[in-house]
Amino acid sequence: MSDQTAAPKKENSKSADGEHKTSFWGFIGQALGLAFTYRLLASLVALALLVQIGFNLLMPLSYRYIFDKAIVNKDMPLLAMLLGILAVGFLLNAGAGLMQDFGTATIGSRISKSLQERMFANLQKQSTDFFSKTPQGDIVACFGPDVMAIETALVRGLPSFCMRLVTIVTSLVLLFVIEWRLAMVALVLMPMIAFAPKPFGPRARKFGRSRDDLQSGNAGLVQENLLNHLTIRTFNLSKYREQQFGDRLTRLQEDDFRANFFTSMIGRSTNVAAGFLQIGVLGVGAILAVMGFLTTGLLIAFIGLLLNIGGATDNLTQAIPLLVQGMNSYSRIQKLLGAQPALPDSPTATALPAIQENLKLQGVEFAYQADHPILRGVDIEIPAGKTVAIVGGSGSGKSTVLSLLMRLYDPNKGKILLDNVDLRDGTEASLRAQTSVVLQNTALFDTSIAENIRMGRLDATDEEIVAAAKDAGIHDLIETFPNGYQSVVGSQGGSLSGGQRQRIAIARALLRNPRILFLDEATSALDAHTEAEIGATLDAISADWTVVSVTHRFTHITNYDLIIVMEKGLVMESGTHEELLAKDGRYAMLWRKQSGFTITDDGKASVSVERLRGIPFLSECSDEVLQKLSKSLVSESFAAGKPVFEEGEPGSKFYIVARGKLENYVKLEGDKETPLGMLDDGDYFGEMALIRPVPRTWSVRAVVDSTCISLDRQQFMELMDADPKLKEAVTTTAYERAAEWTQAIMEAADA
Repeated sequence: MSDQTAAPKKENSKSADGEHKTSFWGFIGQALGLAFTYRLLASLVALALLVQIGFNLLMPLSYRYIFDKAIVNKDMPLLAMLLGILAVGFLLNAGAGLMQDFGTATIGSRISKSLQERMFANLQKQSTDFFSKTPQGDIVACFGPDVMAIETALVRGLPSFCMRLVTIVTSLVLLFVIEWRLAMVALVLMPMIAFAPKPFGPRARKFGRSRDDLQSGNAGLVQENLLNHLTIRTFNLSKYREQQFGDRLTRLQEDDFRANFFTSMIGRSTNVAAGFLQIGVLGVGAILAVMGFLTTGLLIAFIGLLLNIGGATDNLTQAIPLLVQGMNSYSRIQKLLGAQPALPDSPTATALPAIQENLKLQGVEFAYQADHPILRGVDIEIPAGKTVAIVGGSGSGKSTVLSLLMRLYDPNKGKILLDNVDLRDGTEASLRAQTSVVLQNTALFDTSIAENIRMGRLDATDEEIVAAAKDAGIHDLIETFPNGYQSVVGSQGGSLSGGQRQRIAIARALLRNPRILFLDEATSALDAHTEAEIGATLDAISADWTVVSVTHRFTHITNYDLIIVMEKGLVMESGTHEELLAKDGRYAMLWRKQSGFTITDDGKASVSVERLRGIPFLSECSDEVLQKLSKSLVSESFAAGKPVFEEGEPGSKFYIVARGKLENYVKLEGDKETPLGMLDDGDYFGEMALIRPVPRTWSVRAVVDSTCISLDRQQFMELMDADPKLKEAVTTTAYERAAEWTQAIMEAADA
């Protein structure tokens, strides 16, 4: 038998958000379909249920013969035979119960395993867009509480429901056989059992779904809290997050109460209706017995069958909540299973050739959202075996180009070709087999260092892993750890520094020995000395590879074969470092912006006089003033996630980014962060603080470990005494830039 659970045969409806909706009876059909994926086991369980149902019916029917025949006639042989039959039936019933427990436990565990395998496999095919739009808590809940709810429904709920339902129906048939008049009374009262829970079922499902959604949302909030604990602590957000979590718990408590109450009312109303049925039938039966229409044995048998119906009804009401919970959970799992792969291989896809000539973008247009184009007709040729850098400011489209080359997305228009073969005509596996990547946000797994490196090539030997670590410059450090290469890095590599994580990621990429190496800000988390070492290593190791590097830092790409400069989704310039400097265009401007900074081995930054002169409001200052300014600047370091300053704080310093990456944002609609842009090497900010002690109107936070140089207002006032024109220049620039920031904030608020 296959371990793959069959797709449900019942038709489902979908809500606007894509969630599958189904009726209760529809879910019963789906659950039976899942169970009968394993036909032999399911058939054995069905047989076991029939044996138990048969014994439950045999017991009350035997009362007629025991009381009316054996006891009245004092027939010991008949009594012995009847008791013997009951004893054999009891043993068969016990054995059938064991067989049912074994079968349902096996089916439940297999279906749980199969569902999780299918969900996990489908997750691997999803795009980054899917993961950015789907809350992590919802995904995690599918693998935890939802799978458990389905397993419980299959192991406990479904067998009990089927067994009790058949027991009720067959008992009713036997009631007609024994005494039709009494059975008619039962039949008249029976609809109460079916209709009594009707008002409560929809409410139980509605609030059950809402409760489960809130639970998965809370799980996502807790997970987010764990991942962002440093930001929460440094921004003093603990009370805010507690309030946020408390509000969600209050809503969860309300929906949890309603879900539990209405689910309980399903059982309660059914039991009340069953009680009316029993009292009515018992009263009429007693009258018929007194009138001579029923023997004592028949009345006892009838009451026994009636008690069967009552007991089965009670068990039925206990099974229904389990099935309702399973139904809600299965809806969410179906939604995850129904998520379409981002870029599935076409039916005619073939293996892509190993790169020999080039990678090309031909007339590529792309947008993540239809009304916000990112690339606007881009043509790029990347020769095989060459080193190519794609540079530009934030929002230029350089990272999007890399994502398209890695086929994380397909272009909206145009083609991406590998040796003149469209990537869409090739299999994903053949592309991945010849590529490797080092990302800006390093992803490590909660396992050993050796296994993290081995992810680059799963069949690599220990010796090859060590060689890759040496090439990445991390071997000596690994050897200092107590467990060496077997040291576990923790969740997200949390036991390592950013630079250490990046080196391990580089080792993983090197181990793959790819034909094409993609670098997405691969050295952004490293200090200048380490970056130079890694750059030299990559140059040496990748001599025969095609290297495509997206970077905002130019110091390590000066020897690249080709540099492509992008701005606003267009290629503005291309050429070697020397050629682009000679053009004195966008690249030359960016190069000058990043030049003139010196960072010592201990992380202290300084800036040259010539670089200071490149700041507009300092361009007219004398060398003497700039010399004093250079000496007054203070080097400050900010770890990733740490704030430089926060909105509302009194401004007192001006900053220049010597090295790193920072993000600007404001808080709109309460405490929701709205991004305003990024700051890279050479950018400056906060000049308003030099002339007025006004509160900051936005916040700045380090994205990676960053180094800035700062000047406080008091030092600036002393410099203005030496150059009276300086204040006027700063004031003009500050107000012009303040207007730009105000416009950016207004646009963010409108968006």
